[in-house]
Amino acid sequence: MLPVLLLAVLVGCGRAEPASGAAEPAAVQELVVGVGQDEFMLAAYRERLGIHPLNAGICEPLVRLTHDFRPEPLLATRWEYIGDNTFRFTLRRDVRFHDGKPLNAAAVKQALDRVAQTVRHSYLNEESVLIVNDSTVDIRPARPNLRLVEQLVHPHYSIYAPGTDPSDHPVCTGPFRFHEYIRDDRFTVLRNPEYWGEPARLERLTFRFIPDENTRALALRSGEVDVTFDVNRSMVAALGAARGIQVVAAPPGGVILMYINLQGSPPHDLLGDPTLRRAVALAVDRRALVERILEGHAQRVHTVNPPAVLGEYASMIEGIPYDPDEARRLLDAAGWEVGRGGMRSRNGRPLSLLLIPQPRSIDAALAQYVQANLAQVGIQVRIEPLDPGAFTSRLNSGQFDLDIELPNQNDANPAFLLSLRWYPPANIRNAVFMAPGPHYDALVERALAAPDHDEARRRAAEAMRLLLDEEVAAIPLAGIYRIYALKERVRGFNPHPSRANQEWTSIWIAR
Repeated sequence: MLPVLLLAVLVGCGRAEPASGAAEPAAVQELVVGVGQDEFMLAAYRERLGIHPLNAGICEPLVRLTHDFRPEPLLATRWEYIGDNTFRFTLRRDVRFHDGKPLNAAAVKQALDRVAQTVRHSYLNEESVLIVNDSTVDIRPARPNLRLVEQLVHPHYSIYAPGTDPSDHPVCTGPFRFHEYIRDDRFTVLRNPEYWGEPARLERLTFRFIPDENTRALALRSGEVDVTFDVNRSMVAALGAARGIQVVAAPPGGVILMYINLQGSPPHDLLGDPTLRRAVALAVDRRALVERILEGHAQRVHTVNPPAVLGEYASMIEGIPYDPDEARRLLDAAGWEVGRGGMRSRNGRPLSLLLIPQPRSIDAALAQYVQANLAQVGIQVRIEPLDPGAFTSRLNSGQFDLDIELPNQNDANPAFLLSLRWYPPANIRNAVFMAPGPHYDALVERALAAPDHDEARRRAAEAMRLLLDEEVAAIPLAGIYRIYALKERVRGFNPHPSRANQEWTSIWIAR
């Protein structure tokens, strides 16, 4: 285990800056970033080339996400609620797309109409955007939803130039312009010299797709790349001690969650029993998970999103404590008898659960840790690693009992995950298996209808308390620090808690 004190020394939280001394900018301002697998090869992401999940600074939405999960103006300078589930946005003047076309209300409507067609959980339809005049649009979600502004910070809602194809050559308004995409090799953008805002300091920004973590680390050491994403926790100490390399961590922007199949059919129906769900939660030692398995690169949380999203209302959720003795007592009382090998059964049926970890986000050690914890109270867990396609198929068909994922808070909506993963009206296919029921749905809808951000936080906390403390419909395991390693000559890197909203304009290269 990496001691917490040593972690604080090796990993800085927040903006990466040199240890001492001033520096002059290098003559050539080019940055190469080593990232993981090329996810744009997947059909689900090709429509958002260079925007999500990798945001290269080409495109911009109407509003952007601050580091403390608040919306602030971007392509829209202001907005107001005008009643009847409708928001009015005033567009920034004198903004042009990379092809020279002006940003106007017609361009916004075309881009958001496309979102309504391609993003199933967008809350928009083709009638949602109304052109008021050339610089003003009204946006009315398809269902009651006053969280619209907080949702529009997501890169999904970026505005494309009319008549362009974002899956082939994204043309937008951002500080960088698309240059080239070579499948499974690299994605390159160039500085936009006519950007409406503060121009980028980099001239060229290249993302190299390097799926293997060890290879990415070697590429950093050798100078092939200047920055690496998602440094494996086992490499932090070595990279942090290496000459000329600094390691920084973003504030938590995602929480490792164990989703539970509440509504499954046999053989995946066991966790429809709330007593069994509570026993599972009581059996997992989350403190040891953070300290031993995650080596201190995480924090214990009781919420499904980073606690900063709920602010003071995060304290409304108590969480389920680690108490394996209470887990055993509940299982005994429910008639689950201990048999050979310490595993339990009832009326001839083994207490056996299928766990599917999210590919490329959840490693084997974490899944095996949960498996070992549950075995201590007599619950057998079978782990089945799957490729991304098979994983999604299992989720959408309900063929699982437990599912460990690392979702991110990529917008400012306090009810973001609540209204996505456990709320069937969101049109996420697997939500029907996770859904706690009508009472939960009603609480989520109250959060979506809250008149201001503070009230939305409180309402979201109420829904989360029902979800986690009462129904035990999910189990938060840890809030994760995303870790980056970079050459010391890279200056101005400020890691965003939401990787999908990472900005690159402030970065520059020192001599």
